Amino acid sequence: MPIYEYECESCGHQFETEQRITADPLKDCPACAKSTLRRLISASMFTLKGGGWYKDGYGSSSKHRDENKIGDRLTKAVDDDKKKTAAESTASTTSESSSSDGSSGNSSD
Repeated sequence: MPIYEYECESCGHQFETEQRITADPLKDCPACAKSTLRRLISASMFTLKGGGWYKDGYGSSSKHRDENKIGDRLTKAVDDDKKKTAAESTASTTSESSSSDGSSGNSSD
């Protein structure tokens, strides 16, 4: 049976209750007895049980990566990042040296 959350608009009282899906929403607040309850929308607790369902949604648990594969991917990502950083610094050094090689446009011929 689902659990519904309610809040009273008059006194602010909040509570949870189990109700059938087909049951009408509650109207009377148990704290102040006014008819100002409203049903709140909240995250649900939904779990798939049995064979063939996986929490991450990707294949069976026997196909999970082992520690070596995870380490290899991490090492590759770090190496790629180092290469990219080195290429960017080389490009910026090259552009700085070409602009400071004395070609300012002033010639004394």
